[in-house]
Amino acid sequence: MKRHFKIIALTGLLFIFRIGNALAQNPIIQTIYTADPAPMVYKDTLFLYTGHDEDRATWFVMKDWHVYSTTDMVNWTDRGARLSLNDFKWASKDAWAGQCIERNGKFYWYVPVNAKNGGMSIGVAVGDSPTGPFKDALGKPMITGGWGYIDPTVFIDTDGQAYLYWGNPHLYYVKLNKDMTSYDPSVGIVKVPLTEEAFKLRVINAHKTFKWASSINGTDAHTVNNTADKRSYWYVAATDKTTGKKVIGVGVGDRAIGPFTDVLGKPLITEHTDGQILNPTVIWDAEKQPWLTWQNGKWQAILNADMMSYDKTIGIMETPVDQQEMVSKKIGATVNATEKRMTTYEEGPWFYKRKGLYYLLYPAGGVPEHLAYSTSTSPIGPWKYRDTIMKVIGKGGAFTNHPGLVDYKGKTYLFYHNGALPGGGGFDRSVCVDEVTFDADGAIKRVEPTEGLKNGLGTLDPYQKVRAATIAREQGIETSQDSVSGQGVYVTRIKNNGYVKVRNIDLRKGPRSFVANVAAVKPARIEIHADELDGPLIGNCDVRNTGGINKWSLITTKIKKMTGVHDIYLVFKGEGDELFNFSWWQFR
Repeated sequence: MKRHFKIIALTGLLFIFRIGNALAQNPIIQTIYTADPAPMVYKDTLFLYTGHDEDRATWFVMKDWHVYSTTDMVNWTDRGARLSLNDFKWASKDAWAGQCIERNGKFYWYVPVNAKNGGMSIGVAVGDSPTGPFKDALGKPMITGGWGYIDPTVFIDTDGQAYLYWGNPHLYYVKLNKDMTSYDPSVGIVKVPLTEEAFKLRVINAHKTFKWASSINGTDAHTVNNTADKRSYWYVAATDKTTGKKVIGVGVGDRAIGPFTDVLGKPLITEHTDGQILNPTVIWDAEKQPWLTWQNGKWQAILNADMMSYDKTIGIMETPVDQQEMVSKKIGATVNATEKRMTTYEEGPWFYKRKGLYYLLYPAGGVPEHLAYSTSTSPIGPWKYRDTIMKVIGKGGAFTNHPGLVDYKGKTYLFYHNGALPGGGGFDRSVCVDEVTFDADGAIKRVEPTEGLKNGLGTLDPYQKVRAATIAREQGIETSQDSVSGQGVYVTRIKNNGYVKVRNIDLRKGPRSFVANVAAVKPARIEIHADELDGPLIGNCDVRNTGGINKWSLITTKIKKMTGVHDIYLVFKGEGDELFNFSWWQFR
């Protein structure tokens, strides 16, 4: 069976982009759009599990998950699409952000998908190696819950207890059993409190908005966007410093996260506000008239067009019996809405532990997302908000982000995604990586997105077979996956002047020859350049007709003597856009 991974047509724009960024490493995968990176270290190799954004998507259209690997952090080997929606017979769509982990020689890949008869659910696939093959471990979802049951992150603590966290806009966890495919029923699904202390209020300068308030409860609030004037209004429970009573204040701003201005200079609602939770909520009736409700819908007032006052001729009234069901449903419908997300936690949690401290990383809101983190001395909290890790990515960013933090060979790396590849954006994203460092107290130092890692973690041995899909940078190629011929993932649809760059090749005393495994029906050529795309030409390898585009044969050429460590560019020459197929190469 063959799978072609195609994403970007070679246009003049793409050519200029890649030539101009020949030294750039980020995004680290250029042959397809990738998203939601999940790194895993196994033995001496770092495996990277990613989602796959389909070409020219206008939504999160994702059908499979891919695997890449590296031993040096600069050359990435494409291992192909190792799991897809088709592997879950109960799944219908949405192959979104997942994570893989090893336990007792088995590899468990937790993924969220939309079930045919159950909404968003979390499934688990199992394999005998980091690249599978993987199969559905249960034949059904492991966890079902519908809306927001996405983005699982998995972690095994030093005492052997495994945890699975997930959720948007709420955060949940379970304690996994040792079989890694079920969870402790006595604990069940735990909903993590999204408190201000744990995840910080989303509203900018929330505590400085109302001078008349001694305090506010920023998680007991509702932010609404008014389509009439295209402004945002924040209704929030507060305590009046003069009276000491609980009240409801209102602020107005240009964005859902503020900052907001207190135009009234006093509370909006001061009556019938006794109780721990006021739950101020704006609902619209069938005539599109906004109502402010509180005390979980017990009380209501008709808002005027300014959204900061109410109809005094009617005043505040108790919700009539015949309206209670309608009001209750409308309030309930806001639970998962953006307007009820009062802390910065958005989605995509990532679990990490360092020196006894537990870290929870997450995309933080609103949209566009930045990356933030909270810490705890326990794997189940309570959590304490710490700081932003990465600000909203400006040029070349996507409106989402997704963290993956991992230690590898003495360093720590943050994986994330942007929209920097040509044609990329919010629904066509690309995975990147940068190094992370810590302060003495365990705080993560702010990470600025870069063009990529300048230094690798070692060298690549060219005297062993090197997969053609081992790539640091490329232009004008695609990859394909063939499970029938045994070639695995190979380079295909090679265009004239396309190339594959491989970094930090240790030539040692110098090779004598170059050999490659190719399949072709017309003549072409592989030019071997050192250090630069137009650097010294150390070899010219002619590609001949092998008898078919799927008929593989070895080709070879002599190499000019060169010693030491160099970057190597394999530059492809020929007529047309599909020169030949290319499986592996080797110096001898």
